[in-house]
Amino acid sequence: MDLREQQNIFKLLGAGFGLVNRTGTALVIYIVVFILANLFSLLLTHWNVSVILVQLFNICITSFLAILLCRVLAAKADNFGESFSNSLSASVFPALYLLLFNLIIGFFGFLLALVFVPILRYSGTTGLIILSLIGWFFSVRLSFVMPALALRDQGPVRAILYSWEMTRGLKNFFKTFFVIFLCGLLPTLFILAVSRVLYVAIPLYFADSFNLAELTPPWYAVGGICVLGFFLTACWGLSTFLLFFLNCDYGENRSSFTPMPEAQLASQTTQVFGENNNVLPPGIGKTVTKEDVENVTVVKSSVKTIADDNEFKEHLNQVYQPKPEDFVQYDEEDRMPTILFDDEMAKQIEENRQMWTKKENKTPQNEDGSDGESIKMSK
Repeated sequence: MDLREQQNIFKLLGAGFGLVNRTGTALVIYIVVFILANLFSLLLTHWNVSVILVQLFNICITSFLAILLCRVLAAKADNFGESFSNSLSASVFPALYLLLFNLIIGFFGFLLALVFVPILRYSGTTGLIILSLIGWFFSVRLSFVMPALALRDQGPVRAILYSWEMTRGLKNFFKTFFVIFLCGLLPTLFILAVSRVLYVAIPLYFADSFNLAELTPPWYAVGGICVLGFFLTACWGLSTFLLFFLNCDYGENRSSFTPMPEAQLASQTTQVFGENNNVLPPGIGKTVTKEDVENVTVVKSSVKTIADDNEFKEHLNQVYQPKPEDFVQYDEEDRMPTILFDDEMAKQIEENRQMWTKKENKTPQNEDGSDGESIKMSK
């Protein structure tokens, strides 16, 4: 699925299920980290650590695990090749930003409660409905804060402004609300289905063996499977929401979630042509759209036009000045055939000279200077 193109919500729902399937190994590691974090929290309680410190640790680790899960799923969703260890280290600061965001929301929620408490005393149910609608409105408008913190490395204030901008307009607002409702409905339906099955199956088939005081190992296994199923269903909803965020994010600002260059090139298919196997760069042949060149700027010019002839010649000498090793290479390559040719010619000339020398020595001359072998004509 190309996230740079606008996708249907139900297609994103199917792609979210496939994303959970592709992230299987990373999710197993995530579950191990989740279990270890909760075990450490239990150990803090067992060591009689202050309840406030335990609660503070739970809040911090919950924020960290939420950011970590977003990065793990997004790494597979956008194929930017981030390992699980890199996701661990990259989730520290976004988790702190998420805590700051919660403090900001808590502060404004406290101010809002102070304003509406007198109103609720006199209005009753009407004021409660109005307060609920205000809370629902802000929860939708700020729903993109956590993925913006996790995936775009923004601070809490910038993430709030960005989420507010992404959900502007009635269409974007209600589309975001529908996705949130759909993603939240998935784990709820799973819990209802499992509860219904167990509520019917236990009295009919397992009433004699099911005892809350003495649960057998198979019942613990059933409970573990149900918890795992709930976790995977929740990951399915979160994956769908992250795909929706990335799809909207690319639509608003296509350079906002760009993978690392080396990872992006590795994930692209290349084409090979010619007898020398020259490799075309990724994206060759793709039509350049207006959005692709909106943010393109020239950072350095490769050719500088110079009016002065002397400066222009100096520039050409700097650009086209041959290397010394090239001189040696070309000198050896050019001289080798010439040396062979000269030796051959010298040898041939020497043979001709010797042949003519021998011939002159064998030919006597007469007194008048004519050759001895000449024949005199008789009268």
